[in-house]
Amino acid sequence: MTDLRFEVETRWSGSGGEAVGSVLTGGQVVAWSVPASMNGRGEGTSPEELLAAAVATCFTATLGALLSQLVLPWQRITVGMEETVSGQGGQDRRISRLRVTPTLEGADPTQVEAYQRTAQLARRRCFVGRHLSPEVSYEVGDVRLSSPVGLDGELDVRQLPPSQRHQLIFSSLDRLGQGSGLTLVNDHDPLPLRYQLEATRAGQFSWEYLQSGPQTWKVRIERQPA
Repeated sequence: MTDLRFEVETRWSGSGGEAVGSVLTGGQVVAWSVPASMNGRGEGTSPEELLAAAVATCFTATLGALLSQLVLPWQRITVGMEETVSGQGGQDRRISRLRVTPTLEGADPTQVEAYQRTAQLARRRCFVGRHLSPEVSYEVGDVRLSSPVGLDGELDVRQLPPSQRHQLIFSSLDRLGQGSGLTLVNDHDPLPLRYQLEATRAGQFSWEYLQSGPQTWKVRIERQPA
């Protein structure tokens, strides 16, 4: 395989803590300087933040690819990165710990352990993270799952691959209490889902079309009293 090449350009002017710079990457110019916590200007980003961002973005993309491969439902990934710098300064200062904490929107809350295992696998698979020195602790925090059902009770599955939709819909419906419901938003008539509901959960849910195409279908589904 041919080696891949990536190029960035950095600039730096000034002296001591007052120096400022810029980095040209991906066709964008980003300002950077020494952080204020290290007696610098604290303008723009910093080398420490750029390293943390490189690891976090690689982890995020790897996690998304793995979730899709394993057919685990998700719509959006948000990853928080916490970086710890230890030492008093100079050559004694080092990055000692990185901790990523993923939040998955549109996830199936019944599969928490599967999501956690996948996040750990993403940490091992992310090739940028593998370049960290053995002295850097690289950890994955608890995966947080966020239901796609919003405050208005809508479950929008249009951005999900078709293979993941029914699994997420059924897990969301099974969590509904008596008398509660949700509005399913889809890009086609979800009639096969209705047939499946009637076959596996007969009499448990009502079904009412609120919008029937041509681009969007909305169906109000409510759990019926026992």
